[in-house]
Amino acid sequence: MAANADFRIITFMAATATTTHRQRTCRACGKKFDYPVKGSDATRHHCEDCVVVPVETRKILERLHLRIAQLERQLESQARRLQEKPATPPAA
Repeated sequence: MAANADFRIITFMAATATTTHRQRTCRACGKKFDYPVKGSDATRHHCEDCVVVPVETRKILERLHLRIAQLERQLESQARRLQEKPATPPAA
């Protein structure tokens, strides 16, 4: 009886592990992709397109992508602050 219970647990774990596809974001270009997909060259961190880019170039692209995302967040926060701030007339 106990052996059957152990077998069911192992079978259940194996079934869930093989059918799970997660939505990932490429570190180099920011594109969303599913991982793992059978037959795809994508890795956990890079989409199919960026995997073929040389490692040195991909590292530069990752840094640039992070910097662009940081600048976008700064612009969005500044725009929110400007919208929240009431317009005050200039002092005469």
